[in-house]
Amino acid sequence: MTAQTMQPQPPLPYAHVILKLLRGAIYSDDSHWDGLQNYLTPIKEYFGKIGLQVRNYETEGFAYLEQPDPDPEDQTEALPRLTARHQLSFNVTILCVLLREQLRQFDASDVTGRLILSIEKIRDLLKPYLPEGNNEERFRREVDGLVKQAMELRFLKRLSGQDENYEVRPILKAKVDADTLELLKQKLAAYANPPAD
Repeated sequence: MTAQTMQPQPPLPYAHVILKLLRGAIYSDDSHWDGLQNYLTPIKEYFGKIGLQVRNYETEGFAYLEQPDPDPEDQTEALPRLTARHQLSFNVTILCVLLREQLRQFDASDVTGRLILSIEKIRDLLKPYLPEGNNEERFRREVDGLVKQAMELRFLKRLSGQDENYEVRPILKAKVDADTLELLKQKLAAYANPPAD
């Protein structure tokens, strides 16, 4: 008995946006941004059917997919996670908190546009938490590694043609909200300034 051949359906007019969201966040400077805003309702409905939520921050200029944690009282089988959750290392967490604080300060200023930080500025931010000691080269390599991880997480984006400058992506605001930021800042302050014996 042969399987019945089904005629392929034409793709949805917003299929390219769905595929892009499955790969990661979409920003307002992306060619798919307008398609996301134009078809936001059916795209949300599409993902809702498979247990995913579209987090759309139109004024901030980014959107991404989120998979809510299952309700512990829900008796139905939990859906498998679309992406594995990775615990961030302590040093990556430090960098994310410092970048998030820079975003908060930038938003509170009168400056418009994107927050751009040089690698030197990032090193200066990390110095209290990653003491360079007598080995500056090792400190620089460690910072470069943390920056690379932040880029993989899409919290930082290297500017085209400017290897030393990075845009802090606004999605970090959604990943580290104001309450979490304050809590983590307190912990970092205690870490950087341990009580005297």
